[in-house]
Amino acid sequence: MNPLAPISEYAVLIGLVGLCIGSFVNVVIHRLPFTMTDTNPPPGMHAAIAGRSRCPHCRQVIRWRDNIPLIGWIRRLGRCRDCQAPISLQYPLIEALMAIGGLLVIARFGLTPAGLSAFLLTAWLLALAGIDQTTRLLPDSLTLSGLWLGLLVAAGGIHLEAREAILGVVVGYISLSGLNAGFRRLRGHDGMGGGDFKLMAMLGAWLGPGDLPLVMLLAAGGGTLWSLLTGPGRGRPLPEDIAFGPWLAMAGWITLIWPYDRGVF
Repeated sequence: MNPLAPISEYAVLIGLVGLCIGSFVNVVIHRLPFTMTDTNPPPGMHAAIAGRSRCPHCRQVIRWRDNIPLIGWIRRLGRCRDCQAPISLQYPLIEALMAIGGLLVIARFGLTPAGLSAFLLTAWLLALAGIDQTTRLLPDSLTLSGLWLGLLVAAGGIHLEAREAILGVVVGYISLSGLNAGFRRLRGHDGMGGGDFKLMAMLGAWLGPGDLPLVMLLAAGGGTLWSLLTGPGRGRPLPEDIAFGPWLAMAGWITLIWPYDRGVF
């Protein structure tokens, strides 16, 4: 069977679905943090996921034609129709990443339970990465629900067996929490938050314990390289407040679709 057949036959449909889900992921990224803190949302904004989208500057309701995923942002040249204030590039970027990620996972797994579950995981990881990048928070409502979803998928033997998934959860959580304990002993403060431990446990539910070292390697390598490339300058210390969640999410997603242990690459 040609693994690219689902892409060639249903690429437009898969891409459109990915754009729409990416639009919802943006809503989650923007609104869910308000439910995790004591901060009240600005007037006209919603802490709940439901509700009409509004301009973050003038609070006017965004018209449906301006809210079409990706196209609406491009049509308005990234500006609000009412106040002409710039709308963050994050919105079309998340939508495009979800569409591309959806196409890649369907190309990898096909239109199968494995492909559909990986499609859902892509949305979960995008939401977690976006929230952690902007707020340094990893919501339990996403990490724990993603963990249980991974265990449920494993119960069906889709990506791995249930025993591997359960062991992956344990190893994932212990590996990062233990690493952080050692860092705290050496430096006197935490190097990661509890949300990172839970995200690693969630990835363990999807990947099993055997793939977690690769996730750690990719995440640590990517985060370190990014810090070096975007650091404050030569001779200055690297910033310590770096969101590790996006790198864990990216590393976990790459590991899921990269079948290195099957001799494909």
